[in-house]
Formats: sequence, structure tokens, C-alpha cells
Amino acid sequence: MDVLGSASQVLLNLSLTQKREQTDIRALASGLRVSSAVDDPSGYGIAQRLQTQVNGFQQAVQNVQTANNALAVANGALTTITLILQRIRSLVVESRSDLNSSTDLANIQAEISQLLLEVNRISSNTTFNGLNLLNGQFQSTALTSPAASNGYGYGAVQVTSPLLNPDGSAPSTNVVNADGLGNPGPLVTLAVPTGVSGPGNFIPSFISFQVLSYSSNAIDPDTGINVGPGVFVQVQAYSNNPAFGAAPLYQDTTAVPVNSGPLSGIIIPNPGGAQTLIEVNLANLTQQDVGAAIAFQVLPPQAPPPQNAGPLYVQNGPAEGETTAISLPGVSTNALNISDISIQAPQTVNYLNQVTGQSSSNILPATAAEYAVDNAISQVEQAQAQIGAQMVSLNYDATNANTASVNLTASVSSIQDANIGATVTNLTQQQILTHIGTSVIAQMQVSALQITALMLNGIGIGVGAGAAPIA
Repeated sequence: MDVLGSASQVLLNLSLTQKREQTDIRALASGLRVSSAVDDPSGYGIAQRLQTQVNGFQQAVQNVQTANNALAVANGALTTITLILQRIRSLVVESRSDLNSSTDLANIQAEISQLLLEVNRISSNTTFNGLNLLNGQFQSTALTSPAASNGYGYGAVQVTSPLLNPDGSAPSTNVVNADGLGNPGPLVTLAVPTGVSGPGNFIPSFISFQVLSYSSNAIDPDTGINVGPGVFVQVQAYSNNPAFGAAPLYQDTTAVPVNSGPLSGIIIPNPGGAQTLIEVNLANLTQQDVGAAIAFQVLPPQAPPPQNAGPLYVQNGPAEGETTAISLPGVSTNALNISDISIQAPQTVNYLNQVTGQSSSNILPATAAEYAVDNAISQVEQAQAQIGAQMVSLNYDATNANTASVNLTASVSSIQDANIGATVTNLTQQQILTHIGTSVIAQMQVSALQITALMLNGIGIGVGAGAAPIA
């Protein structure tokens, strides 16, 4: 009987069964069918590449959530700035009343100035993780003011005259015979659609034109020339810009003959220098046009983003180059063009840049302030809309990354995860085989001992019974 050979075969089978049993136990303990390259070399490599993508998508989701948090901080600051600007506008409206004394106006101006400082403080101190969000360093696109899209290089925007008649009614901006052919039209129109190019060739200002009165012998106040039947047109220009002139308010009255036809290319000069404030066409005027008024606001042209400014980039995907850009505007009072607004009655200067006294009304500065604040509110609203759109876009990025992560995780799972039911069944089978193999080995050990004993006994019996003494 080949006992040793049989035992070796049983031990080999038992060893293989125990290895399979260990594999099943490891799979049940970890939940993985493939936990190393030994289990499935090709499957393990594919699973690891997919898992790398899963990890990238999961980190991208976290990046997007962090970016959304930063945008939420910026949006909250802009909401506060909007509230401040609305308060400033209310103060400007309050100032436009003859019931206010000079002291009242000074107190209103003090509050406005303090609120402007608060806008600058929020702009410079709104930070996220040490990054200043609203100082313009992450601005990639400029905010557009209402004046920036009108096609005029100097940013002039025509507005309905805010100057009221003495009875409180709004004056007409049109004249009855604008072209001298019986056709009504605007009192004043811009002369050239291209405007004055370059930021050094104009001064931001608020300009109004009013037909004050009629005279059968109108004498021009500046030249002393008698133009005959004519109307007196007053031009006022207001600006707090230091380059404007000797005083914030420029006033000049000119006698214009009636029914003399439209006057084109009238240049309103800067009283303090050679720059042009605005170039206009004056309609044909008649006696019936007394009381007509119109105003223009000249704003800076669209300012480009600050030098060295650029958007924030956030990686929103697992691979290099999968990024999204975030633009955050600068909202200082300079950026919003409201740093020098005033509602106090200004000093006046004539066409020779000579100070002529103190204005009795604050209507022009208050009007200019109101339009400037309206433009600033519009820009901040635009900034909030831009931030909101970026947050929506980032949310879609996060949703897409989460979806991809889930699908790729399912792919990794189909490769690596163990089939628990099949593995339990297989483990049970291996355990049974192990018990059987162990039992067989035990029986073979007993049989081997018995055979050995029998053999030894047989040898002992043969020696004692049949041996003859040796001489």
C-alpha cells in the first residue's frame, strides 16, 4: 500500500483548499474580490485608473463647494453695499428741498461721506481665506454703466431733464420747430456719435440746457451783441473733478436769435482748461420754446479691468486644464464713480473761469449725485447677477462631477467588489473540503500506525518461532 503517496496527495489538495478558503475569507472581510494585483492583474489596473478619476471628481466637487462659499461671501458684501447706496440715494432725494438749510445740507453730506467710506471699507476688507475678493484684483470683465453702451466715446448719456419748473411741473425736452421746417424735436442732441476719444480729453460732468426767456431785442450777456428777437439759453455744467475749474458749477447764458435754424457743433468747453465737456447741436428756437430744458450726464468711458487683474481659477474636473474662471468686480467708490458726489450748493464760475459767487440752489449737484448713485446701484446689481450666474454654473459643475463620480465608483465596484453570496457558498464548500481532508489525514495516520504495529509484530513473531541458534 502506497500510504505516503496517498498522504502527499491528500495534503496537496488540503493545502489548495485552505488557500482558496483564505482567499474567500479575505474577500468577505474586505468586501473586495480584487484587493491586489495578485487577485486579478488586469482588473486591478483598470480599477485603480478608474479610482484615480473618482478621487479627482470628488476633490473637484470640494473645490467647487469652496468656490461657492467664496462667492457667497462676496455676494453678501455686495448686498450690504446695495443697502448703503440705497440709503445714500434717499439722502440725496432728501437734500432736494428748499426747506433744508445750509446746516441741514452739511449734515446730510456728512452722512453721505461716511457711507462712502463704508463702501470703500467693505470693498477693501471683504476676504476669504486671506484673499481680498472685491478690490478688483480678480476682475476679468469690467462692469458696464448705463452710459457705457450708448456708443459715445466719452460715455455721455442723455437723460430727461430733472430740473423742475417753478410750479413743480417737468419741462419739455423738445421744441416746437426743431429743424425750422415745422417739425418738433429735442432741444439739444449730441453732435458726433464718436464723441471725444481718450480719458484725458473730457471731464465727467452733469450738463443742463434751459431756455430761460424771450426778448425782441436780446443782447448776449457775454459779447454785448444785440441778436434781435431771441431767447436766452442757460448752460450749466457741474463737476467735482479737480480738473474742472475754479468752482464746481459753470454757468453761462447766451442769446440765440429765434428762427435762425439749428446750430450744429456747439462745443461746451471746460472752464478750467482746453478740454471739451460736450459737443452738441442746438435746435431751431422760437418764442414758444421758453421753459424747455434738457440735461446730459457725461460719465467716464468704460474702464478696463485693473492692471495685472485676472480671474480666479478653480479646477472643476479630474484632469489638468479642467478649470473654470471666476470674476469678482472691484466696487470701491472710485470704481463706481461716486467718490466725489456732493449735495451742497456749490460756488459758480463763468465762461472765463472766474468765480462769480455761491449758487442759491443745490439742484444740479443733487441731480448729478442722484444719477451717479443710480449708475452705481446698477453696476452693483450687475455684479451680483454675475456672481449669481457663476454660482449657478458652479453648482452644475458639482452636479456633473458627482454624477461622474457615482458612475465611475459603480464601475470600480463591478471590478473589485466580491459577490458575497457566491463567496459565502464557496467558503462553505472549502470549509467542508478542509474538514474532510483533515479527517482523511487523521485516518491515514491511524492506519499507518496500525500497519506499522502489525509489521513489527509480524517480524517479532517470525524471529521467536522459527529461528535456529547459530553455532
